[in-house]
Amino acid sequence: MHVRGRFRFVRCALILAPVLSLASACSSGTQEPAKGPDRAGASGFVGAASGGAGTNGGTTGGGETASGGNGATPANGGAAGRHESSGGGGVANGAGGSTGGAPLGAGGATAGKGGASSGGGAATAGRVGSGGASGTAGTGGKTASGGASGMTSGVSPVISGGVRWFGRVDVSDPAAQKFAWSGTGFAATVSGDSISVKLRSDGGADPIFFQPVIDGVAKDRVSVASADGVKTLSLGSGLGSGDHTLFLYRETEGKSDYASSTFLGFASGTLKDPPAYGGRLIEIVGDSISAGYGDLGSEQHPNGGADPTGGCHFSTMTESAYVTYGAVAARALDADASIVAASGWGIFTDNTGNANNVLPKVYANTVGGQATPAWSFAQKPQAVVINLGTNDFSANMNLGQSDFSNAYSAFLATVRGKYPDALILCAVGPLLYGTGLTNATSYITAVVQAANQKGDQKVKLLNFGSQDATKGTGCDWHPNAAEQKRMADILTSELKTSLGW
Repeated sequence: MHVRGRFRFVRCALILAPVLSLASACSSGTQEPAKGPDRAGASGFVGAASGGAGTNGGTTGGGETASGGNGATPANGGAAGRHESSGGGGVANGAGGSTGGAPLGAGGATAGKGGASSGGGAATAGRVGSGGASGTAGTGGKTASGGASGMTSGVSPVISGGVRWFGRVDVSDPAAQKFAWSGTGFAATVSGDSISVKLRSDGGADPIFFQPVIDGVAKDRVSVASADGVKTLSLGSGLGSGDHTLFLYRETEGKSDYASSTFLGFASGTLKDPPAYGGRLIEIVGDSISAGYGDLGSEQHPNGGADPTGGCHFSTMTESAYVTYGAVAARALDADASIVAASGWGIFTDNTGNANNVLPKVYANTVGGQATPAWSFAQKPQAVVINLGTNDFSANMNLGQSDFSNAYSAFLATVRGKYPDALILCAVGPLLYGTGLTNATSYITAVVQAANQKGDQKVKLLNFGSQDATKGTGCDWHPNAAEQKRMADILTSELKTSLGW
């Protein structure tokens, strides 16, 4: 680790601190890469946090003219779901068109083409269109309420086992869905006084934690370890009869060090149709900051120094994807978050300089560190946040620009290839400082500018600034829940500005 330009290596999960000396209860030696944090050092100084607002894209006013009706007369309004426009909006259900009319009508039977009845920008924007199937008379050109400019069509929901999934999940077995990445889970409508589910952990020994949210209220976290086998977890009781909305989030990151999760259905409660989905999706690609390493822990750093009690180190008990900046921002914007993050990893090397432990090598994975099955990338997020570089500069804060920038540019091209229309935010901060911060900001800014110069104006820099460690941190100097919320506010503001959300 480096402290004000010097490197020290410690055997347990330590951090970088911007102080002249760092007290530690751990003996000096070699870093432990398996569970090491992002050792780029929490700054004791408050940095500027500017998101960099962009211009709104998209069409304003009415959209395309549908060709529904009875095969000849155009319906009024724009085609919903192709591009949600502000002002007039699009046709809500579309005039499906009778035999001999347009093949899809305005709404269209093809999944993903249609829009929700509320048009662009509303909570149900961009769901699979309910327009008439080919050969069926359409419902007419009902005008939608209009949405924010620049917002592209919504993401179709993934329904399996009677619940709606978010994040990456293997649904090849509808009775046993597998997942591992941070924050992955499902939304369900369940009737009954109590709700319990069956889950299994496969792999590492550490317990895997989950955050249930019932009727908008976060309940006590639950966990299941591999040694538990199939475990029935009570998520809520005394709920009262009637329907309840359940969200269940995996809290633990998905590196191969940790077990994957298998959902095996409900043990109590009657499952009904899942809650409506608005079609907004944010993808987060990052390291321990994005995974939530230590964000439930507490350390105090008086005068920017080490915690006098020794602080806390990594455990799955103190890691929470639910309170990370990506998840908090997503909930504030009525969106889903898909988080692909691994503690200690970077884009060129990890925090020990190992070029094998980098996010681009696992980006195509569905179930955490498992290479198969590959992720389809069928769901297209409207925004992607790439928050990588902290560990690269932790290993070497004087890392050359060509090595880092070439790796970053290649990954940026991969993301753009998967999501041609997404806003891509290249983030800096909040645990970098000094030379590492200067170099990371300079290199990433240059990558963004190069993309812009090539005509890609949907790539932007997102500056999270630096955390103020004197206000307290999570374990090993990582962001706590308050710092994650500060970052979430910056991301939320940027997405509102750039996407009109």
